[in-house]
Parts: sequence; C-alpha cells; structure tokens
Amino acid sequence: MRPWRVVLLVDLALLVGLGWGWAWWGREASRLERELVATRAAAAGAGTWRVRGVVRAVLRDRGVVVLTHDAVPGVMPAMTMGFRVEREELARAVAPGDEVEATLRGSAQDPVITALEPAR
Repeated sequence: MRPWRVVLLVDLALLVGLGWGWAWWGREASRLERELVATRAAAAGAGTWRVRGVVRAVLRDRGVVVLTHDAVPGVMPAMTMGFRVEREELARAVAPGDEVEATLRGSAQDPVITALEPAR
C-alpha cells in the first residue's frame, strides 16, 4: 500500500473516532448536567440534619445561636454561622464555648435549630 493511502486511512480513522467521541461526550455531559441539576434541587429542598459544633455566641434577643460546626455532607461545608432557633428556650440552654449536637431542619439556605444537646 502506498504511504499516502496509509496516511489517508489513519486520518479517516482518527476523524471517525473523534466524531464518535465528541458525540458520546456531548450526550454524557448533558446527562451529567441533568443529574447535577436534580441533585442541587434535592439538596435545596427541606431536610433534617444532625451537626456537631461549638457555640460561639448566643443572641437571645434575636433568637440566634452562632455555631462553628462540622460539615453537613452534600449541604454545606464546615463553617461558623448563625442559626435561628425554633424555640427561645433552646437559646437559653447554651452558652458560648459549649460543645453541642444540633438538629437542623428546613432548607439548606435557611436551616433552623430544632434541638440542641450537649456533645457526647
């Protein structure tokens, strides 16, 4: 076989392979994007989570407890943030420096503390 035919066949094979790869990856990327949208929508919905943390501040007049908490897998990374409390007595039961386990309920963007217990 002549060299130019070999080059032509190799080029053709590469072109067909790249075309199929491009078409396959386009479908795969589209599927992954739909899966990501569905996962984010599910995470944004209401849920209940348990989290361990340390009380940094208690703003009783606002009904807020500030916690430095561990990560909540799939919802939020470890951070320090203020959480509204469901009942005023939850804020009265803790003090800065307390290690606690909290039950959070609501959406990932605005969770509310529904229970606070001393950490085990």
